[in-house]
Amino acid sequence: MKSLKVGLIQHKAIENNINMNLELGLKYISEAKRLGGDIVLFPEMWSNGYEPPYGEAFENPFDESYENERQKWLAEAVDEESKYVKSFKVIARELEIGIVITYLSKGNTSPQNTALVIDRTGEILMKYSKVHTCDFSLEALLESGKEFKICDFCGVKLGVMICYDREFPESARILMLQGAEIILVPNACDMNPARINQLSTRTFENMVGIAMTNYPGKKWGNSCAYSPVVFDEDGNYIDNKIISADDIKEDILIAEFDLDSIRNYRKRETWGNAYRKVGTYKELLDNKVQEPFIRENYKASK
Repeated sequence: MKSLKVGLIQHKAIENNINMNLELGLKYISEAKRLGGDIVLFPEMWSNGYEPPYGEAFENPFDESYENERQKWLAEAVDEESKYVKSFKVIARELEIGIVITYLSKGNTSPQNTALVIDRTGEILMKYSKVHTCDFSLEALLESGKEFKICDFCGVKLGVMICYDREFPESARILMLQGAEIILVPNACDMNPARINQLSTRTFENMVGIAMTNYPGKKWGNSCAYSPVVFDEDGNYIDNKIISADDIKEDILIAEFDLDSIRNYRKRETWGNAYRKVGTYKELLDNKVQEPFIRENYKASK
């Protein structure tokens, strides 16, 4: 394919209601198909709308007063054999459209924050569980993913980062090194200029396209996409923003990536993997935490 059209679903989900969110999700996929989308991207944990089990769960996820609410929330995690996942596989096949669906999934020790990439035949191409879980908040209840992955969607190398992953440059860098051409970012948080600029920077420094979708709301939303092509062949700067939403409007945006342009740019420019000095990077693999970054709730990756 010469271009990839990503449908960004900037819509509200129903608080902790997987069945209603399934129905809404199927509706929005049909709309994205009508708009010309090749693949549809949902915000983070669409199955429950990234809503907590009780009001104070983001600040105190282990509050013993809410054990029943917490266990009920965790018990709503599903796997690939669930009605939720199977229904998205069916509509992908029927409409011949790709889908990146997000949900609270069953894990090995605890539930995970997961995205599935489903192809146009309804097959699962990749299961990615969020590596950089927000362990300072609600996601301390969850099991972190153990690896970044890419998959081939109709000849396009896709990677996924989920929300907080975007704030670590290593996430996009690893996906680039694995061959990703486009990175899709399900999100669920306020998107201020600093965070939006992170996306543009990850795009620039790795020569990958990035598309992010977020729930609408005051200071949230701002679903957007960026091309890595920031200079033309004569070295002149090009505005690399493909599309962007406002914060509160519910909408489906189609972000179109020009694959020929991106691939030609990646062949000629200097970023990416050509001139890295990997022999100097040993500290990147040291998980020791020192002041001023020590946190009582830190969970070291294994």
